[in-house]
Amino acid sequence: MSPRTRHDSLPMVGLVFLCLSVAGAPTLRSQEFPVIGLDGQVRLRGEWDGRSTGVDPDAATLSRIRVGVRAQLESWIRAYVQLQDARAWGTEGNTLTDASADQFDLHQGFVEIGTPNRVVARLGRQEMMLGDERLVGAVGWTNTARSFDGARVMGRAGGFEWTALWMNVAERDALAATGLDPQANQGDNDDGWLLGGFASRSIPGGAIELTALADRDAATDESYTVNLRVHSDAGLISYEAAGAVQFGPDREAYFASGKVGVAHGHGTVALQLDYLSGDDDPTDAERKAFNTLYATNHKFYGYMDYVIAFPGQIGEAGLIDAMARAALRLTPRWTMNVDLHRFGTAVERAGQRALGTELDAIADWSMARLASLQLGLGVFLPADLAVTLLPAFAGGSDPTYWGYVQLSLRWP
Repeated sequence: MSPRTRHDSLPMVGLVFLCLSVAGAPTLRSQEFPVIGLDGQVRLRGEWDGRSTGVDPDAATLSRIRVGVRAQLESWIRAYVQLQDARAWGTEGNTLTDASADQFDLHQGFVEIGTPNRVVARLGRQEMMLGDERLVGAVGWTNTARSFDGARVMGRAGGFEWTALWMNVAERDALAATGLDPQANQGDNDDGWLLGGFASRSIPGGAIELTALADRDAATDESYTVNLRVHSDAGLISYEAAGAVQFGPDREAYFASGKVGVAHGHGTVALQLDYLSGDDDPTDAERKAFNTLYATNHKFYGYMDYVIAFPGQIGEAGLIDAMARAALRLTPRWTMNVDLHRFGTAVERAGQRALGTELDAIADWSMARLASLQLGLGVFLPADLAVTLLPAFAGGSDPTYWGYVQLSLRWP
């Protein structure tokens, strides 16, 4: 596919999928429609941020409020609308006159047509999580989270689940307000697209998953990524293995991950190693650093978020992340998770690879069926290369700290 391949027919493909999905939809009504349902979330988080050296720590309070309305119009057609207000307290210009609500938005708004557990087409703005979110995720930790505009067709049969997707992630043609001059609507065909699919097959205690994505003029100029993942937590031993290749014009990169864990009593201990390829010469035309596209990197590469924006955040040097992870259920309502990361680059920079060590500890209290309280603390011990690659350590190589407390209410 050329970076300038035409995709004018893609919206029509989505509509065709929608039409096909209603074929064979039941016509008998077993209940009265429409059926209206409500859901919501209130999340409050206070953060203490000492992740930059040479400056005083800062504190902030974040809030995220969501209200969703789901309408079942017939047995085969549904609509969902979710509004979101995400803000940092005190950012209004004036407490009396500023009512701009800068972070108030339509987070999700889509129509579903089809038969649940068979084939369903979803058209509109939507969150999207593929597998473990290594390549495409909702990034729920952030205050706004991620949503996509486009179409998905999802199906299930036997032990298989599959998804085909077309998402417009960068609209760059400015459409005229009217149709008086249609030629003025056509700019350079450089919109950003994400296309592909995901398939999963159940195995005892886990699944085999295959992801195939084409990203064009969005996260990358043009790339194709294929990822295979196998995981299971049946019995005392759990395991996970994943590998991905990424290719395209002037692009050749890869990713690999392996994890093995042991469960005992109310706890588990696991060792994990992740490898994301790097580019030994980022100034030439060849791209060898793996791009994680639209992943939820926060939950994989340390909660302090020093290495989540691949590949540019660490100079396209790639990443080696060696982890020891432990989880313990202290009581039926209290759980504790501790992660220890040792970070290094996949290729050398200034003759070095070591970036540093991070320790994260998260305690979670299920206060009630719909409410939870979470406490977190992170400590980072930088190596010399962190001072060179990571702007947060421009002020020196002192240890850094970060912590938070988060209250979440969700219904139903």
